[in-house]
Amino acid sequence: MSQFSYEQYQQVVTKAQSPARSASRIGYLKLADGNEALVRLNVSTLADLKFATVHAPVFGKKFEGLGSGFTPVSCLNEVGSYSDNCPFCRAAAEGHDTIGKAAKKVYIQMLVAYKDAATGQFSAPIPVVWERPAGYSKELAAKLRDYGDLTDHVFKLTRIGSGKDTRYSLDYIPLYDKPELVAKDFSAFDGFEVSKHSFWIKTAAELEEYLKTNSFAEEEQDAVAPAAPTSTYTAPYTAPKQVNVPDMDLVAPAVEAPKVESAARPVEEPKPAEATEPARPVRNFNSFSF
Repeated sequence: MSQFSYEQYQQVVTKAQSPARSASRIGYLKLADGNEALVRLNVSTLADLKFATVHAPVFGKKFEGLGSGFTPVSCLNEVGSYSDNCPFCRAAAEGHDTIGKAAKKVYIQMLVAYKDAATGQFSAPIPVVWERPAGYSKELAAKLRDYGDLTDHVFKLTRIGSGKDTRYSLDYIPLYDKPELVAKDFSAFDGFEVSKHSFWIKTAAELEEYLKTNSFAEEEQDAVAPAAPTSTYTAPYTAPKQVNVPDMDLVAPAVEAPKVESAARPVEEPKPAEATEPARPVRNFNSFSF
């Protein structure tokens, strides 16, 4: 039988409870066309929003060797700069078949309770990161002006459309602004780093290697899908049509409740490799403009 000391035991426990591991409990928004969810945004001020410039694969393509291939890769240029300092910026400018142009994104931390359109039930809230174009921050800025600290309120989020035509409606409806629907508990985000969750960070050498081989060397991504909800909360209001608001008719036909997959952007089993920490690009978000 394997033996260990008390000190070794404490080290294992401390590592297991480290806030840096909170990303393993945080997933991505999974909302189908026409479906609704209740959300509590982890946004008290605009400073709580995280921005990054990334290269996503061309729509319908994927980065070979990079998990599922759809996770973006961090751009190496400063925000607003598109020089050859970033091999992917150069490749995109030259019309690369897979590499998309650099795009500014905002990453929004929030708690989500998904609604079953057939039963009117809401799932237990789970922590997710919602990726949107950076310009969406203007919508949140308007909400902050209207409602103050957004962590104090519950909003209804509805997806309208699919693919490139997808848009979202984020509405404040007093009927749903109840703490028992989505409790104000953002502890899952303690120690959270979006750069270890929502996009890959690669060195210039690794990007150049991709351009030569059309594939990344596979490695483990830190982000892991959240645990499936262990309970379901039955909302006291199972008939949203009672609420006299314009968008309440946008309810999709009865469908199965959203399933939490192994990862919103699933990661293939990586090949054994020596763990390395690639150099991270410097971001100057202070000069970011919308």
